[in-house]
Amino acid sequence: MRSAAGWRFDGLGDPMTPQETDLASLIDRSGNGRPVIPFEGYSMDDMNNRDHQLLVQSPESIFSINKADITREERLDGDRVRLWVTAGARALRVSPCVLNSSSPFTAVREYAPPVAPDGSPGAPVREDMENIPPPPSVYVPGAPTAARVATPPLSEVGERYNARCSGGDSYENNCAHFLSDAFIRAGYNELLPPNDHIAARCPSKRPIRARNMWSWFKAKAVRTSRVVEENTGWWAVFQIDGYWGGHVVLLDSDNMKWYGTAWHSDHNQYLYQW
Repeated sequence: MRSAAGWRFDGLGDPMTPQETDLASLIDRSGNGRPVIPFEGYSMDDMNNRDHQLLVQSPESIFSINKADITREERLDGDRVRLWVTAGARALRVSPCVLNSSSPFTAVREYAPPVAPDGSPGAPVREDMENIPPPPSVYVPGAPTAARVATPPLSEVGERYNARCSGGDSYENNCAHFLSDAFIRAGYNELLPPNDHIAARCPSKRPIRARNMWSWFKAKAVRTSRVVEENTGWWAVFQIDGYWGGHVVLLDSDNMKWYGTAWHSDHNQYLYQW
């Protein structure tokens, strides 16, 4: 037997040749004939899946890996580890997201590890696409351009106003309820969830508070007025006096007709056009 200076031993008394000490050779052997891929980070058991182990590479990269696909684990400096994962294994990746009333807590997707050292591809990717932003549009000469989406005129809202909600429900105060129903049926789908201006809805998802509609009016407006003037077109109107909730109504100033549950001439008037 040669001295330790001439041979390396594997701990079992059998000498390891220089070929066997080569890192690429060790990678090939550690997966029982299948290529493996190293992942480094902080690791712990996945409390949501006993068969999985979590690996945190960064706040943006958190993986849940099936323990059956982990061929080896190495302790690095501090609490960091290196996991050797079988190439082509499928795992879960947790993506951070901003929490709001309409978003999921996390977007969990399956992912394929990088291409293995031998060039073999990873597993097919399947993702929950509704939670993942798409790539930006790329324009090249001759490609189609984005269509301009026309905003329905307020006159179409007036044509569809019928003093009721499509869902058939009703409240003591229906000014916003019935008017928002007409807006939505006229094509203003932006009033459907999610909409940051709307805090309360009926079972059919129609906004039901005048102040919510007022907030939306102000965000859309390109022209405003505090007085009613004839022959100035159609206006979305918010009226308020002693009743804190206020009132919304649609005005056709060319014909001096209004569409809604009431018209309050003695209230403060806030008119909006777009």
